[in-house]
Amino acid sequence: MAPAGPAPSLSVIIPTFNDAHLLRHALSRLTHQTLAGIAYEVVVVDDGSTDETPQVITTAAGGGIRVRGVRLERNQGRSAARNAGIRAAVAPLMVFVDSDILVLPDFLQRHLEIHRAAGRDVVGRGPVAAIPTAELPSRPPLTRISRAYLDTANASIPRRALVDAGMFDEGFRVYGWEDVDLGMRLQARGLPRVFSAAALVYHVQRPPTIDSFGQFLVKEEQRARTALYLLRKHPGLGTRALIQDTPLHRAAHFVLAGFGLLSAQSAPALDRWLRARGLHTLAFLAARGVLNRHYLRSLDRFRDRQASR
Repeated sequence: MAPAGPAPSLSVIIPTFNDAHLLRHALSRLTHQTLAGIAYEVVVVDDGSTDETPQVITTAAGGGIRVRGVRLERNQGRSAARNAGIRAAVAPLMVFVDSDILVLPDFLQRHLEIHRAAGRDVVGRGPVAAIPTAELPSRPPLTRISRAYLDTANASIPRRALVDAGMFDEGFRVYGWEDVDLGMRLQARGLPRVFSAAALVYHVQRPPTIDSFGQFLVKEEQRARTALYLLRKHPGLGTRALIQDTPLHRAAHFVLAGFGLLSAQSAPALDRWLRARGLHTLAFLAARGVLNRHYLRSLDRFRDRQASR
């Protein structure tokens, strides 16, 4: 059912799954924008959550801003959840963020300005800065620039362009690459990307710990599976470079993993030691090196398994 009142100019689409704590922070920041409340709506797609997500959505919906929940009874993945959000949304412009994304007060105004200034269908993009907690830093991290053509952590696309391109491919059932695939299809249709450095968002990425490192490894295995699906859809050297399936990428991640000395067992302890001494960037690189090596090994394992069928 469409919300009462005049139609909004943009709809914010948020897929979420068992992330109630961060969703609460994300919605709080989205419901306090410089853009007038009647100009936008927030559509949260609950992808079969079993935590307090429904209550968080209900509470946000009572705050005066148009916040609506779409419930999927079973987990179907981020592509299916975003498509459900697009179908439920009523505005001509879709803005995509995730439930672990924190925006600034002028975020929606910045994206609206991108499209009003363009005068044609474009993909709006802004930078994504990684932070370890939901507390925003006093200044953006140096690693804040992300110039990917499409990153659904921070993007805006006209609804008609999404529908014409076929929306998100629901064959990307688990984590990874679904926005890259859609970006390739939008690029093929000739949509330029307009990047606004002012449309900054913060991505809450908790650092790995001994207890959580296994979850990070599973996520890399999922990313490897969907990388091969992306490669089947878009074969070629360009896609291989995107999914890091090249000798150069393998050599780089071998170096980042301490020339093979760091492992899934030792990386969490090293991460904690480095962060305790304020060496957050080095800790991130060390953990990322181990995780990326696991991703590449999973990529090879899944590819071999497919070839043997």
